Amino acid sequence: MKTIKLDRKAPSVNELVAIARSESVLLVSEDGTRFVLEEADDFDREVAKLGSSEKFMRFLKKRSKEKGVISVEQFAKELKSV
Repeated sequence: MKTIKLDRKAPSVNELVAIARSESVLLVSEDGTRFVLEEADDFDREVAKLGSSEKFMRFLKKRSKEKGVISVEQFAKELKSV
């Protein structure tokens, strides 16, 4: 990972992209905030797309309220009712 401190001469976006093609870039702003620039793969794009999906967020919220574990007895009871 290459670290670039932006309190000095800041490289252009094209220069940063050229570096990021071969390795991740850690950008450190003047106030010390850190950002990572790296090539996005299909998984990264999917995560970004799902993260902005209201429908998917509602699904996750609903799922998070469900019980995580049920007893074998409860499972058998639910299985019989199907």
